[in-house]
Amino acid sequence: MIQLPNTGFPPGTIVVAAAMQPRFFEFQVSMERLKAPVGTRWLTCRGCDITHNFNDGIQKSTGEWIWFMGDDHGFDENILLALLAHDKDIVVPPTPCKTFSFLPCIMHGSGSLSVWDGSMPLYTWEELSTPGLLNLPVGDFIGQAGMLIKRSVLNGWDYPWFKAGQQDPGRLQEDMTFCRELQERGFTIWVDRDQLIAHYYVMGITAKRHDGQYIPALLNNAEVLLLPDAVATRTEDGQTKLRRRMTLEDTNSNPPPKSRVPTWLEGVDDA
Repeated sequence: MIQLPNTGFPPGTIVVAAAMQPRFFEFQVSMERLKAPVGTRWLTCRGCDITHNFNDGIQKSTGEWIWFMGDDHGFDENILLALLAHDKDIVVPPTPCKTFSFLPCIMHGSGSLSVWDGSMPLYTWEELSTPGLLNLPVGDFIGQAGMLIKRSVLNGWDYPWFKAGQQDPGRLQEDMTFCRELQERGFTIWVDRDQLIAHYYVMGITAKRHDGQYIPALLNNAEVLLLPDAVATRTEDGQTKLRRRMTLEDTNSNPPPKSRVPTWLEGVDDA
Protein backbone atom coordinates (compact mmCIF):
# COMPACT_ATOMS: atom_id res chain seq x y z
CA MET A 1 0.00 0.00 0.00
CA ILE A 2 1.29 3.45 -0.97
CA GLN A 3 0.36 6.06 1.65
CA LEU A 4 0.05 9.56 0.20
CA PRO A 5 0.35 12.61 2.49
CA ASN A 6 -1.65 15.19 0.52
CA THR A 7 -4.86 13.47 -0.59
CA GLY A 8 -7.13 15.66 1.52
CA PHE A 9 -8.82 12.54 2.91
CA PRO A 10 -8.72 11.26 6.51
CA PRO A 11 -7.14 7.90 7.32
CA GLY A 12 -9.17 4.76 7.88
CA THR A 13 -8.85 0.98 7.91
CA ILE A 14 -8.83 -1.58 5.11
CA VAL A 15 -10.38 -4.78 6.48
CA VAL A 16 -9.54 -7.87 4.45
CA ALA A 17 -11.50 -11.03 5.29
CA ALA A 18 -9.07 -13.71 4.13
CA ALA A 19 -8.80 -17.48 3.93
CA MET A 20 -6.46 -19.41 6.22
CA GLN A 21 -3.71 -19.25 3.60
CA PRO A 22 -3.01 -16.52 1.01
CA ARG A 23 -4.94 -17.33 -2.15
CA PHE A 24 -4.33 -14.97 -5.06
CA PHE A 25 -1.17 -13.22 -6.18
CA GLU A 26 -3.29 -10.65 -8.03
CA PHE A 27 -4.84 -9.48 -4.78
CA GLN A 28 -1.44 -8.98 -3.19
CA VAL A 29 -0.22 -6.98 -6.18
CA SER A 30 -3.36 -4.82 -6.07
CA MET A 31 -2.85 -4.09 -2.39
CA GLU A 32 0.81 -3.24 -2.80
CA ARG A 33 -0.03 -0.71 -5.54
CA LEU A 34 -3.11 0.75 -3.83
CA LYS A 35 -2.97 4.48 -3.09
CA ALA A 36 -4.37 5.47 0.29
CA PRO A 37 -4.38 8.47 2.65
CA VAL A 38 -1.43 8.62 5.00
CA GLY A 39 -2.17 6.85 8.30
CA THR A 40 -4.39 4.21 6.70
CA ARG A 41 -4.21 0.76 8.35
CA TRP A 42 -4.36 -2.55 6.51
CA LEU A 43 -5.82 -5.40 8.60
CA THR A 44 -5.91 -8.93 7.21
CA CYS A 45 -8.20 -11.09 9.35
CA ARG A 46 -7.78 -14.79 8.56
CA GLY A 47 -9.99 -17.71 9.49
CA CYS A 48 -12.60 -20.18 8.30
CA ASP A 49 -15.49 -17.97 9.48
CA ILE A 50 -15.89 -14.97 7.17
CA THR A 51 -18.34 -13.27 9.54
CA HIS A 52 -15.80 -13.47 12.37
CA ASN A 53 -13.10 -12.08 10.09
CA PHE A 54 -15.15 -9.00 9.21
CA ASN A 55 -16.35 -8.48 12.78
CA ASP A 56 -12.81 -8.80 14.08
CA GLY A 57 -11.64 -6.22 11.57
CA ILE A 58 -14.37 -3.77 12.58
CA GLN A 59 -13.48 -4.14 16.26
CA LYS A 60 -9.82 -3.38 15.54
CA SER A 61 -10.46 -0.62 13.01
CA THR A 62 -9.33 2.96 13.51
CA GLY A 63 -9.88 6.16 11.58
CA GLU A 64 -12.97 7.58 9.91
CA TRP A 65 -13.81 4.86 7.39
CA ILE A 66 -13.60 1.12 6.70
CA TRP A 67 -13.01 -0.45 3.29
CA PHE A 68 -14.15 -4.10 3.18
CA MET A 69 -12.27 -6.44 0.88
CA GLY A 70 -11.72 -10.15 0.27
CA ASP A 71 -8.45 -11.76 -0.77
CA ASP A 72 -9.91 -13.06 -4.05
CA HIS A 73 -10.22 -9.61 -5.63
CA GLY A 74 -8.17 -7.27 -7.80
CA PHE A 75 -8.61 -3.55 -8.38
CA ASP A 76 -7.14 -0.34 -9.79
CA GLU A 77 -4.57 1.52 -7.71
CA ASN A 78 -6.76 4.65 -7.57
CA ILE A 79 -10.04 3.00 -6.58
CA LEU A 80 -9.94 3.84 -2.86
CA LEU A 81 -9.25 7.53 -3.47
CA ALA A 82 -12.04 7.61 -6.07
CA LEU A 83 -14.51 6.13 -3.59
CA LEU A 84 -13.43 8.52 -0.83
CA ALA A 85 -13.94 11.47 -3.19
CA HIS A 86 -17.70 10.81 -3.23
CA ASP A 87 -17.93 11.57 0.52
CA LYS A 88 -20.89 9.20 0.94
CA ASP A 89 -21.81 7.19 4.03
CA ILE A 90 -21.68 3.99 1.95
CA VAL A 91 -20.40 3.52 -1.59
CA VAL A 92 -19.64 0.24 -3.37
CA PRO A 93 -18.14 -0.65 -6.77
CA PRO A 94 -19.74 -3.55 -8.67
CA THR A 95 -18.14 -6.99 -8.55
CA PRO A 96 -18.93 -9.83 -11.00
CA CYS A 97 -20.10 -13.21 -9.77
CA LYS A 98 -17.56 -16.02 -10.17
CA THR A 99 -20.07 -18.27 -11.93
CA PHE A 100 -21.31 -18.06 -15.52
CA SER A 101 -22.69 -15.73 -16.83
CA PHE A 102 -20.47 -13.46 -14.73
CA LEU A 103 -23.25 -10.99 -13.92
CA PRO A 104 -22.79 -8.31 -11.24
CA CYS A 105 -23.18 -9.43 -7.63
CA ILE A 106 -26.18 -7.12 -7.28
CA MET A 107 -29.78 -8.32 -6.99
CA HIS A 108 -33.16 -6.77 -7.68
CA GLY A 109 -35.59 -6.93 -4.79
CA SER A 110 -39.32 -6.50 -4.55
CA GLY A 111 -39.12 -2.86 -3.52
CA SER A 112 -39.33 -3.71 0.17
CA LEU A 113 -37.21 -5.47 2.79
CA SER A 114 -39.81 -8.18 3.44
CA VAL A 115 -38.45 -11.01 1.25
CA TRP A 116 -34.75 -11.61 0.56
CA ASP A 117 -33.60 -14.88 -0.97
CA GLY A 118 -31.42 -16.43 -3.64
CA SER A 119 -34.17 -16.21 -6.27
CA MET A 120 -33.84 -12.43 -6.53
CA PRO A 121 -32.79 -11.67 -10.14
CA LEU A 122 -29.29 -10.38 -10.73
CA TYR A 123 -28.60 -7.01 -12.30
CA THR A 124 -27.21 -6.99 -15.83
CA TRP A 125 -24.10 -5.11 -16.93
CA GLU A 126 -26.33 -3.10 -19.23
CA GLU A 127 -28.01 -1.63 -16.16
CA LEU A 128 -24.65 -0.51 -14.76
CA SER A 129 -23.16 0.93 -17.95
CA THR A 130 -24.29 4.51 -17.34
CA PRO A 131 -21.43 6.44 -15.70
CA GLY A 132 -21.70 7.91 -12.21
CA LEU A 133 -23.34 6.90 -8.96
CA LEU A 134 -26.44 4.73 -8.69
CA ASN A 135 -28.71 5.07 -5.65
CA LEU A 136 -29.39 1.41 -4.83
CA PRO A 137 -33.17 1.06 -4.42
CA VAL A 138 -34.38 -0.08 -1.02
CA GLY A 139 -34.85 -3.83 -1.15
CA ASP A 140 -32.11 -4.38 -3.74
CA PHE A 141 -28.90 -6.09 -2.62
CA ILE A 142 -25.17 -5.58 -3.15
CA GLY A 143 -22.29 -7.45 -1.51
CA GLN A 144 -19.64 -5.98 0.75
CA ALA A 145 -16.65 -6.51 -1.58
CA GLY A 146 -15.07 -3.09 -2.00
CA MET A 147 -17.70 -1.42 0.21
CA LEU A 148 -16.42 1.86 1.66
CA ILE A 149 -18.36 2.80 4.78
CA LYS A 150 -17.93 5.68 7.19
CA ARG A 151 -17.10 4.42 10.68
CA SER A 152 -19.88 6.61 12.10
CA VAL A 153 -22.47 4.45 10.29
CA LEU A 154 -21.75 1.67 12.78
CA ASN A 155 -22.19 3.86 15.87
CA GLY A 156 -24.80 2.41 18.20
CA TRP A 157 -24.76 -0.89 16.32
CA ASP A 158 -24.01 -3.75 18.71
CA TYR A 159 -21.67 -6.63 17.94
CA PRO A 160 -21.87 -8.63 15.72
CA TRP A 161 -22.20 -6.46 12.65
CA PHE A 162 -21.93 -9.39 10.24
CA LYS A 163 -24.17 -12.39 10.89
CA ALA A 164 -24.58 -15.74 9.10
CA GLY A 165 -27.70 -17.73 8.35
CA GLN A 166 -30.16 -14.94 9.10
CA GLN A 167 -32.00 -15.03 5.76
CA ASP A 168 -31.61 -18.76 5.10
CA PRO A 169 -30.27 -21.07 7.87
CA GLY A 170 -28.60 -23.24 5.23
CA ARG A 171 -26.52 -20.45 3.73
CA LEU A 172 -24.08 -17.82 5.00
CA GLN A 173 -25.60 -14.77 3.30
CA GLU A 174 -23.67 -12.55 5.69
CA ASP A 175 -23.42 -9.95 2.93
CA MET A 176 -27.20 -9.93 2.33
CA THR A 177 -27.85 -9.54 6.05
CA PHE A 178 -25.37 -6.66 6.35
CA CYS A 179 -26.80 -4.86 3.32
CA ARG A 180 -30.35 -5.33 4.52
CA GLU A 181 -29.59 -4.02 7.99
CA LEU A 182 -27.91 -0.92 6.55
CA GLN A 183 -31.09 -0.21 4.60
CA GLU A 184 -33.32 -0.95 7.60
CA ARG A 185 -31.35 1.67 9.53
CA GLY A 186 -32.16 4.23 6.87
CA PHE A 187 -28.80 4.48 5.10
CA THR A 188 -28.50 5.00 1.36
CA ILE A 189 -26.12 2.65 -0.46
CA TRP A 190 -24.48 4.16 -3.53
CA VAL A 191 -23.04 2.07 -6.37
CA ASP A 192 -20.04 3.61 -8.17
CA ARG A 193 -20.49 2.48 -11.76
CA ASP A 194 -17.12 3.94 -12.80
CA GLN A 195 -15.12 1.59 -10.56
CA LEU A 196 -14.98 -2.23 -10.67
CA ILE A 197 -13.62 -4.99 -8.47
CA ALA A 198 -12.31 -8.07 -10.30
CA HIS A 199 -13.17 -11.50 -8.87
CA TYR A 200 -10.57 -14.30 -9.01
CA TYR A 201 -11.24 -18.00 -9.21
CA VAL A 202 -9.50 -20.11 -11.86
CA MET A 203 -8.82 -16.81 -13.59
CA GLY A 204 -9.93 -13.24 -13.04
CA ILE A 205 -13.46 -12.13 -13.89
CA THR A 206 -14.27 -8.48 -14.53
CA ALA A 207 -16.10 -6.27 -17.04
CA LYS A 208 -14.89 -3.68 -19.53
CA ARG A 209 -16.71 -0.86 -21.27
CA HIS A 210 -16.94 -1.44 -25.02
CA ASP A 211 -18.95 0.94 -27.19
CA GLY A 212 -20.29 2.49 -24.01
CA GLN A 213 -21.52 -0.74 -22.42
CA TYR A 214 -19.95 -3.07 -19.88
CA ILE A 215 -19.18 -6.54 -21.20
CA PRO A 216 -18.02 -9.46 -19.01
CA ALA A 217 -14.33 -10.24 -19.44
CA LEU A 218 -11.79 -12.81 -18.30
CA LEU A 219 -8.35 -11.81 -17.01
CA ASN A 220 -5.32 -14.02 -17.62
CA ASN A 221 -2.11 -12.26 -16.60
CA ALA A 222 -1.82 -9.30 -19.02
CA GLU A 223 -4.54 -10.54 -21.38
CA VAL A 224 -8.20 -9.52 -21.27
CA LEU A 225 -10.82 -11.54 -23.15
CA LEU A 226 -14.23 -9.94 -23.66
CA LEU A 227 -17.25 -12.22 -23.68
CA PRO A 228 -19.99 -10.48 -25.69
CA ASP A 229 -22.06 -13.67 -25.75
CA ALA A 230 -22.32 -13.49 -21.97
CA VAL A 231 -24.13 -10.14 -22.10
CA ALA A 232 -27.57 -10.42 -20.48
CA THR A 233 -30.64 -8.24 -20.69
CA ARG A 234 -33.67 -7.71 -18.48
CA THR A 235 -36.98 -8.93 -19.89
CA GLU A 236 -40.29 -7.13 -19.45
CA ASP A 237 -41.31 -9.50 -16.66
CA GLY A 238 -38.19 -8.59 -14.68
CA GLN A 239 -36.17 -11.71 -15.44
CA THR A 240 -32.54 -11.84 -16.52
CA LYS A 241 -31.93 -13.55 -19.85
CA LEU A 242 -28.73 -14.17 -21.80
CA ARG A 243 -28.43 -13.28 -25.43
CA ARG A 244 -28.32 -16.20 -27.90
CA ARG A 245 -25.29 -18.40 -27.37
CA MET A 246 -22.61 -18.68 -30.05
CA THR A 247 -23.17 -21.68 -32.32
CA LEU A 248 -20.88 -23.73 -34.52
CA GLU A 249 -22.46 -22.02 -37.53
CA ASP A 250 -21.40 -18.67 -36.10
CA THR A 251 -17.81 -19.77 -35.66
CA ASN A 252 -17.64 -21.12 -39.23
CA SER A 253 -19.05 -17.97 -40.83
CA ASN A 254 -16.69 -15.80 -42.84
CA PRO A 255 -16.11 -13.26 -41.44
CA PRO A 256 -17.40 -14.23 -37.99
CA PRO A 257 -20.20 -12.01 -36.69
CA LYS A 258 -18.53 -9.35 -34.57
CA SER A 259 -21.14 -9.59 -31.81
CA ARG A 260 -20.85 -13.36 -31.49
CA VAL A 261 -17.15 -13.90 -30.83
CA PRO A 262 -14.77 -12.85 -28.06
CA THR A 263 -13.02 -9.58 -28.70
CA TRP A 264 -9.55 -8.78 -27.40
CA LEU A 265 -8.81 -5.63 -25.45
CA GLU A 266 -8.03 -3.35 -28.38
CA GLY A 267 -10.19 -0.24 -28.28
CA VAL A 268 -11.68 -1.00 -24.86
CA ASP A 269 -11.90 1.77 -22.31
CA ASP A 270 -10.54 1.12 -18.84
CA ALA A 271 -13.14 1.57 -16.13
